[in-house]
Amino acid sequence: MEISERLFELRQKSGESLQQVADAAGVSKAHVWELEKGRSKNPSFELVRALAHHFGVSIDVLVGEEAAPSMKEQRIDRIHRDLQDLSDRDRLVVEDMIRSLRERMDEKA
Repeated sequence: MEISERLFELRQKSGESLQQVADAAGVSKAHVWELEKGRSKNPSFELVRALAHHFGVSIDVLVGEEAAPSMKEQRIDRIHRDLQDLSDRDRLVVEDMIRSLRERMDEKA
């Protein structure tokens, strides 16, 4: 699978618009569209890295060298990256929220 197909697939699975992906990668919407259509064949390494990071996949996955992870795995990777950007205090708040959700789930089971 080529980068154009993989990029389109990842964007569709994430439910994002061309503009949202372009904003995340720091390029124009037209450039993302050209990549998806296979009209831009040689994206820069920086762009490929930014797109892979945005979608929570490796560069190998994005360029088609490796199988794409499931949407669940992608979401988990994205959450993990987001957690790393939080302060220690905010991470503790998130951990408490997760603990509370687990307790509620255990009570229902």
